[in-house]
Amino acid sequence: MKKLFFSLALLLIVLAVNISAQVLDKDTEAATKKLFHPDLIGVELKLQGEYVGKDGEKQVGVQVVARGGKSFHALVLEGGLPGAGWDDRKYSLLESGPLADGRVEFRSPNDEGTSAVLDDSGLTLKRNNQKILLKRVERKSETLGQLPPAGAIRKDIEGMTEPMMFEGSMMAGAVTKQKFRDYTLHVEFMTGWEPQNIPWRRADAGIYMLSRYEVAIGDSFGFDYDLSGATSPFRPKVADDKSKTSKFPIPKNNNAPRVCGSVFTYPSKVPNACLPPLVWQTLDIEFKAPRFDDKGKKTSKAVVSVKLNGHQTVDKLEVNGPTPHGFKGPETADGPIWFEAFGRRVLYRNIWVVERP
Repeated sequence: MKKLFFSLALLLIVLAVNISAQVLDKDTEAATKKLFHPDLIGVELKLQGEYVGKDGEKQVGVQVVARGGKSFHALVLEGGLPGAGWDDRKYSLLESGPLADGRVEFRSPNDEGTSAVLDDSGLTLKRNNQKILLKRVERKSETLGQLPPAGAIRKDIEGMTEPMMFEGSMMAGAVTKQKFRDYTLHVEFMTGWEPQNIPWRRADAGIYMLSRYEVAIGDSFGFDYDLSGATSPFRPKVADDKSKTSKFPIPKNNNAPRVCGSVFTYPSKVPNACLPPLVWQTLDIEFKAPRFDDKGKKTSKAVVSVKLNGHQTVDKLEVNGPTPHGFKGPETADGPIWFEAFGRRVLYRNIWVVERP
């Protein structure tokens, strides 16, 4: 019979599991509220998100991303949203001035004939002498709220001492008491509100299989580039690439940008299925541990598959060895699961593991 591991008070309402948790000091609690409390953010949060409409018979999706200073950028995706019609290739760019009187005006850095206006009624896209009204939608992962199979064994997750909790959800930084080998892992997570940053300075975290192989977590929603300067190979040429004020910086290398749900240092698979901050998302991970012979020589590599919000981002990737920043020491046949934290800007709930024979 498969062994099942089910963690902590992450389904507190359903399971009423009692655990020992670390109490947040006042400064940490106040800082965390600024990341995760909608009432402390304001209208920018209401405007950021995904919008859908039709240009004639063809669907169009737009992802609007807050960029700090009450300004935004947007990706206009032909065919619909990621995983819902977009072909991962054809898209255009918009960048805004500051929000004023509840209204945001966008211009295109690569097409003078395209612009947009965003307000409470939706996003009005202007192109080809036509106006297209797109309405805001709120998508949810198909595995959100998925319960563990019947008969799950309840175990605690500990931090290096105790888990840190914020309003019933676990903060990044914990590690499992139990060691695992081959398993299926389900995790629900939420990234915090950091509009002033860009990937990977937004909610930088990761989940380490055996504490050595990182599935990266970060707020890559609506970005076609990352901190390294890697940019989508399908980005349209920006007319003012040399401008230092553009929200779309000039590409610095030929790599594909790293997205949430990728294995750290390995190429990402499109589409970028990340949802906006303050929205619960899912990671469903299949992991197979490396194998060793009687003398300790590795005979096969660790293998990782990942679905982010139901969309495949990693498919049976053989990992050559431990990724950076994991636990020190040589590879092992089993190990704990570590929820890495840089500043604890990610929350977790509904974590469960099914061990495979």
